Amino acid sequence: MAIGLPGCAQVGGIRAKDRQVMTVAGPIDASALGMTLSHEHLFADLRPYAEQISTPIPLGGDVVEVILPHLQEIRRLGCRSVIDCTATTLGRNPALIKRLSEASGLQMLTVTGAYVAAGGRFVPPYVLDETDEELAARWIGEWRHGIGDTRIRPGLIKLGIEGDPLSATERKVLLAGARTHLETGLVIASHTGPWAQVEPGRNARCAFAQLDLLEGAGVDPSAWIWVHAQNEVRGDLHVQAAGRGAWVSFDGFRPGQENGYVAMIGRMRDEGLLERVLVSQDAGWYNAGQPRGGEFKPFHPIFTALIPALRKGGFDESQMQMLFVHNPARAFALRTSEWISGDT
Repeated sequence: MAIGLPGCAQVGGIRAKDRQVMTVAGPIDASALGMTLSHEHLFADLRPYAEQISTPIPLGGDVVEVILPHLQEIRRLGCRSVIDCTATTLGRNPALIKRLSEASGLQMLTVTGAYVAAGGRFVPPYVLDETDEELAARWIGEWRHGIGDTRIRPGLIKLGIEGDPLSATERKVLLAGARTHLETGLVIASHTGPWAQVEPGRNARCAFAQLDLLEGAGVDPSAWIWVHAQNEVRGDLHVQAAGRGAWVSFDGFRPGQENGYVAMIGRMRDEGLLERVLVSQDAGWYNAGQPRGGEFKPFHPIFTALIPALRKGGFDESQMQMLFVHNPARAFALRTSEWISGDT
């Protein structure tokens, strides 16, 4: 099931090999990402933020034991990179991600940003109290100096937005994301929703509101990822977003959904917009506080179910390379004209 080696992807007219991606182990050429799962999760703490702070759960000794075999499996299947999209207050753990990266041989990215979706239960007080300038300074500080005392830098800005219309806090967080992007070159990946199969057009309304605000703040649409776009049932709105230059991420694949995903991705191919599509699973989720992390969702179905279905559906090898190699390289490549030294 392995995907072949990448060629030279393009990032805004500049070859991906001339741009870099920030992994938890440091910067690499974007073209070195190889076959990439662009939206997954390793460890998470899904308790409300106040409970996380008041009752911390020590990192169990079985965490690596549970997660590592799943990573080793996809490494054997041809995966080379995993984007860990666990938001800052949902259990983001850069040191653990780096440990699992080293143990598995997979390149990994972690995040900065803020998650204000899910009814606000993951929102820390500082997100409510600080201005967009202050939030951006906080996130830019993680980029320049590392997260906490780990010296590990984020490789993307992860936001969680669900307002329809956007709330004042969501608008502030988006503006902070814009400021951070313009300073660091990090792509903005925005959880959008959570509505799934509820009201056609609602997920897209939230997405386009974000895109409009970010464009107004000077962010090019190519620096924004519509996370969980599969929850929008109107395919014409996927086409509209990609036509504006945004990344459209179909990232919740589970076995049994092959036909739906082949149809969604196939529409984008037929519209000539496959180069704006990301595909992943939103899988994993070792859940803190549950015995052995609860039910860990494996990472292999992309390889064992979806990729064969796409091939059966008429996707050729160049299109597979685009989806899983070239597009992630372009999406996560830093959009800055100057590189900040790897020394912190």
